[in-house]
Amino acid sequence: MNYRQRIENTLGRDGVEAITHKLVIHDGDKQHDLYIKIGWWHGRPVWVDVTIAQFAKEGVTDSLVLPVEALSLVVNLRRRITENTRALIEVICREATLLLSSRRCSLDELADRWRATGAEPKGRCEQVVDDLGDRVHGPLDAAAKLFKLKAEEWEKMMAYSYTDEEVDTMIADCQKELEENPDTFTGFERTFIESVSDANETVHLTDKQIDKLEQIWEERCG
Repeated sequence: MNYRQRIENTLGRDGVEAITHKLVIHDGDKQHDLYIKIGWWHGRPVWVDVTIAQFAKEGVTDSLVLPVEALSLVVNLRRRITENTRALIEVICREATLLLSSRRCSLDELADRWRATGAEPKGRCEQVVDDLGDRVHGPLDAAAKLFKLKAEEWEKMMAYSYTDEEVDTMIADCQKELEENPDTFTGFERTFIESVSDANETVHLTDKQIDKLEQIWEERCG
């Protein structure tokens, strides 16, 4: 079972912890609620979801003096724009989740990809004020600014420590794979696995050693 499949199975068992943040975008006419969820597994983000609330608050259409037909047209147009944006963001989040869960993208790199992405609604978002102010170009830009502001805090809060048993399992898996398929490992990886195997017999591995072991385990034994 590869790394991606392990995460999918964990998601199916509701084994992923999630952080949820609510943002509000003021476009000058309405307030749009935005819900951003980030799922974490073994101390790293593995999925993301950005949802725009279906109905906005304080609509300008309520104060417009328009014929009933025209007012209905405005309301329907706004709803259609929101629905289209929601559908587009859903697709983008699926792709982002694939990148995160396969370790091809970090939360910080995802923020760089999404930064300044334009879409409705756009305007002021007081929860993500940075050196450029409180203006956002759309939901993905707002999410990107949130990631930049909160990623380090989240990583500390969601940090994961492997148990001794889990470390033993990763070493055993790597040793077995090394014996069966030695050509798939680099010279450094072979030496590293031997060194951590010996060290693990007498002392606890350092965080950096475990991080490297985990990386090799996911790439070679997944």
